[in-house]
Amino acid sequence: MKALLVTSLLATSFILNGCITAPVAQPSENETLSNPSVAEDVARAAGPSIPGSTAGQAKAEGTTPIIDVTEVPIPDASIYPLLVAEFALRARQFDDALERLFEQALILEDPQLARRALKLAEFRERDDLALALAMRLTALDASDALAASTAMSLLIKAGRPEQAIDYAREAKRRGSRINAPSLLANYDQLPDTRRSAIAAAIDGLAESFSDDNDIAVAVALVRREQGQLDASLDALAEVLRREPTEERALVLWSQIKTNRGDKDAFEKLKQVLDDLPDAQGLRLQYARLLASQSLLDPAREQFHLLLTQAPRNGDYLFALALIEMEADNFQAAAEHFQDLIALGQRLDEAYYFLGRVAEEQLAIDAAIDAYTQVGPSREFIDAKRRMGHLLLDDGDRPRYAQAFNDTRQQYPGQAERVYMLEASLLGEREDFALAIDVYTKALAIFSQSFSLQYARAMTFEQLNDIAAAEQDLRAIIARDPSNATTLNALGYTLTVHTNRYAEAAELIERAHNISPDEAAILDSLGWVYFKLQRYDDASAYLQRAYRLLPDPEIAAHLGETLWTMGRVDDALAIWRDSLARQPNNPQVNDTMLRLGVMEEHGAPLKKAVNL
Repeated sequence: MKALLVTSLLATSFILNGCITAPVAQPSENETLSNPSVAEDVARAAGPSIPGSTAGQAKAEGTTPIIDVTEVPIPDASIYPLLVAEFALRARQFDDALERLFEQALILEDPQLARRALKLAEFRERDDLALALAMRLTALDASDALAASTAMSLLIKAGRPEQAIDYAREAKRRGSRINAPSLLANYDQLPDTRRSAIAAAIDGLAESFSDDNDIAVAVALVRREQGQLDASLDALAEVLRREPTEERALVLWSQIKTNRGDKDAFEKLKQVLDDLPDAQGLRLQYARLLASQSLLDPAREQFHLLLTQAPRNGDYLFALALIEMEADNFQAAAEHFQDLIALGQRLDEAYYFLGRVAEEQLAIDAAIDAYTQVGPSREFIDAKRRMGHLLLDDGDRPRYAQAFNDTRQQYPGQAERVYMLEASLLGEREDFALAIDVYTKALAIFSQSFSLQYARAMTFEQLNDIAAAEQDLRAIIARDPSNATTLNALGYTLTVHTNRYAEAAELIERAHNISPDEAAILDSLGWVYFKLQRYDDASAYLQRAYRLLPDPEIAAHLGETLWTMGRVDDALAIWRDSLARQPNNPQVNDTMLRLGVMEEHGAPLKKAVNL
């Protein structure tokens, strides 16, 4: 439960991986089309500069007004595309207008045009075009700090932090504040050379802008990543000297000292909160830090204080409920989730965790009822899975079927996923015939669904109905000849259940040509070559597969191949390695028993492989 709590509470932490730019609520296309005022605002913001098209004329004509700007000469080649863009805007054909404005913004030396195109690109959430336009506008208008900071943010989002730092410097030079810590997004996942380059660039920023708190926090983050904790704390101390209430510096200070085990880790936070008791953002970070350290009592106290300040804040209530779950105070947790439902906030999460609480209390019907209430969300599939398991445990198959049928009727957009889940749970219980019935009903509705047909094929294989499995797999291949997964599945099925090895090899070879580095396909290819007595080829492919994925089934195949080739020590080494990873895996044990390894070595299996 602890991992669940920490993940939920810290998901919105802004220290390293937070928002790059402040989110702006954008109207959907349907909202725009149905709301003329929204469309006009967009058109005004993004409308091209067309000589003679003044706002007053547009208003008199009853058309979308265009911002009145100083007329400038336009090259003849640009007049027509700009006019088309203007009429596209009036017709609310924003994507068409954007493409034309983007093209012209890259041609014309016109900052206003680039600015309008950028606004429209941001409105349409076209980050690729917005990035190019922000960079273009930065070059065209040496005073536009917002363009430089926008380019910085979009470069970070695109995974190009080195370039982002250049635009961060330009934004600062032009007088803009920047979110410097965001420059380190995904820093820990980069190669060492890129990390070093970024760290050096941020140090350079700090030298140029020595009093900038955002940059100083970024330096502290770099020092922490480099393991230089004292240097990180020194950088934060400078920030807190200049601004004692700087939230990111306070939180990062506490994180570092907590990780070092310092007893005074939270002292600075406590002091600021004593002075500023209404600082909800900082108190929330403090509560999350406490929860992340499993300090549940003080975390609970902080969330209670937050709820006193904002009694209808569902996020605070949700966090408090999770803390009570973590502390095994299930009744208190249930009450908080019920309060959340009464507020109408975070409903799917509240019902989901209410079901989890009910399961902990062995209130099975209450758990099923709660999971039933979970709608399409992150929790949807797991809620229905848990509901299904509880109903199957109860042994009431008709109620199980009815529950999934009700779910599909209530959420028709999720019907295919719900069919898949219903059938797969039956398959897990080895109720293959009923699973086949569910897949068949689903395919009558979703006849083009590869996933349903593939799953039914695998279930037919479990029933040893190889002809039916082959029919389903071939139907998929007929529609998608390059489906490597299905080609491999059919080839492997024929390898294991028939003696049609040449045909199987051809299918798996096709799959291998499409996905040459897929361990499962390499295993299938090696195993079919073993069946064809091409032992050298089999050994080569299986060894490559095992290097990529040390799976017990691959180990069983590779060991048997080496054993058959007379390479007994090599076979035993592979089996020893696999059993060391998973001592009770049946694939290797069954293979060794079938080959009589114990008898040949005159010792029990574990002794034979020196475990």
